[in-house]
Amino acid sequence: MAKKKDTGHFGDAELNDLHLIVKNTTEGGACLTGHTGDFSGFKNKSSCNYRYQAYEQADTHGEIKERLHRYNEHPPERRIETSAYRANKGGMTPDRYCAHLDIPEPGDWDIGGPPRAIKRRTFAKGKVRIPAGYNFTQDTWPYWNNAHHLIPKGTLDSVIQEQEARISNMIQKALLKARYNINHKKNMLMIPQDREVAALLNLPRHIQLKDDDTKSLPASCTDHPVYNVMVSTMTRGLGEIIDDYKTICDQAEDGKHALPDVDLDKSRLEKLSSNLLEIILAWGRPGGTGPSLDKKSNNTMRSFPSK
Repeated sequence: MAKKKDTGHFGDAELNDLHLIVKNTTEGGACLTGHTGDFSGFKNKSSCNYRYQAYEQADTHGEIKERLHRYNEHPPERRIETSAYRANKGGMTPDRYCAHLDIPEPGDWDIGGPPRAIKRRTFAKGKVRIPAGYNFTQDTWPYWNNAHHLIPKGTLDSVIQEQEARISNMIQKALLKARYNINHKKNMLMIPQDREVAALLNLPRHIQLKDDDTKSLPASCTDHPVYNVMVSTMTRGLGEIIDDYKTICDQAEDGKHALPDVDLDKSRLEKLSSNLLEIILAWGRPGGTGPSLDKKSNNTMRSFPSK
């Protein structure tokens, strides 16, 4: 069976034509799903490609780039232990990765690096060669990393689809017509998965995984559920924004056949992305043990006012 084509939304087919992919640029796209993330060999440059967008953000955003390059001024004193873990069915995850990283030389982990080709042996018993200049084009180059959606794509999906179908479709239609792009670089952050790498860079790590630094949180190897809740429930967060969008949609005249048009301010979502970036970068400033997004979110939500 052929793979179903992603339509860039999660609503009715009448929205299909509003999904807009623009090639060779980060700008001008309209997309509500994270359906394209392959950036191998610098291919697939398009507005929908979230790894490409995260790469461009890391290369142009001063503070993100400074964090990712921090190891140059504060190199590790020993080899780095990675956070690769043993899968339930055996073998290591990711199998194309390794248990330890060599001490990086200047530029080895840079955006635009490494300045030379780097070879490493992987769990899968093969040798991997990272070509000069190809860092972050894949999720284990130069270390295990993730192109993180600040507003998670799955959380946007679930919060919008909590609405009844008509409202959900109206919100999606309005955001696509406004050319909101969940994958735009404003909503992306290149972030480590390895705890020791994250600590070295003064960044939190993406997912809790099976590291044992947060006893109160269960192991999670595919998602950051506590972070997702924080994004939805924080003041001026996603839940509040979508509730306000719903109110606007409720006031629209009901078209008997066509889905009504409403104007929704996409800048509120973009502002939320900016706020989340600021929060995450602040989480990393004290240094320490490279805490997960879920650990920091859990601590942050304790300060939320009771409802």
